[in-house]
Amino acid sequence: MNQNIKGICFTVVGGCCWGMSGVMGKYLFDAKDLTATWLVTVRLLGAGITMLLFLYQFKGKSIFFVWKRKDSAISQMIFGIIGMAMCQMTFFLAIQESNPGTATVIQYSAPILIMVLFAFVEKRFPKKEEVFVLIIVVIGIFLLATHGSVKNLVITHAALFWGLLSAGAFAVYNVQPRKLIQEFGTLETVGWGMLIGGILVTPFTKVWNVPGHWDIVTVSMTIGVVFLGTIVSFSCYLHGISMLGPVQGSMLGCVEPLVATILSATVLGQAFGMIDVVGILCIVGAVTALTVVDA
Repeated sequence: MNQNIKGICFTVVGGCCWGMSGVMGKYLFDAKDLTATWLVTVRLLGAGITMLLFLYQFKGKSIFFVWKRKDSAISQMIFGIIGMAMCQMTFFLAIQESNPGTATVIQYSAPILIMVLFAFVEKRFPKKEEVFVLIIVVIGIFLLATHGSVKNLVITHAALFWGLLSAGAFAVYNVQPRKLIQEFGTLETVGWGMLIGGILVTPFTKVWNVPGHWDIVTVSMTIGVVFLGTIVSFSCYLHGISMLGPVQGSMLGCVEPLVATILSATVLGQAFGMIDVVGILCIVGAVTALTVVDA
């Protein structure tokens, strides 16, 4: 198996695991009465501690270097609060209020927010193709949220709010930690971000008050969200990106909303009409096109 095929396999597996974790989370919310805030807190703490312990076995005390300088420590804290805690909390709240497919697709509009942000920072007007892509994404979100009628919101206000907020937080996740990753490494940055985010939200989510109905299925699904949907997905996706490069990797990343949508319909029985499909295709297609244009 050559390097390119390996990279594709790793990237696709990572995206599939992310899509599956959203579906498992929705099942836990609906069937087992768990809450998004509790599940995300456990996910952040569990995955963060596991990743850092794993890294410590190979890199030792070097994983603590990020905390030796004020600027890097502040940057790591910001990433933990917004890039990890806020990003995952709003995403799972959007899933809780709607379904994994809709929440994932709305969050997938984050590259458009990044495009607008960079145009603002660089003090330039967006390019024609960027404006076109932005319009298509807005149309896609409009179709998903209203089915084409301005008087009809087919998802709850809370679902739309959390979904758009998760897209903003995901944009921060993609842009803010670049210097940290370059200097200290991807897994270290993500591991500390998860642990810090989990610690900071714990007093508010009161993780010690365990909700829901617990049995072997609840335990298995929770472990799946923490490890399959976090550790395995991040490791595979980032390893695949390192082999393929960011352009091809980002294009393959569209497997996540597709998997989430398909599993939502087939496993959870969520109904998706033709207008929903058109909206999903608008967003996924436009973001993929933007990746190609930027390349």
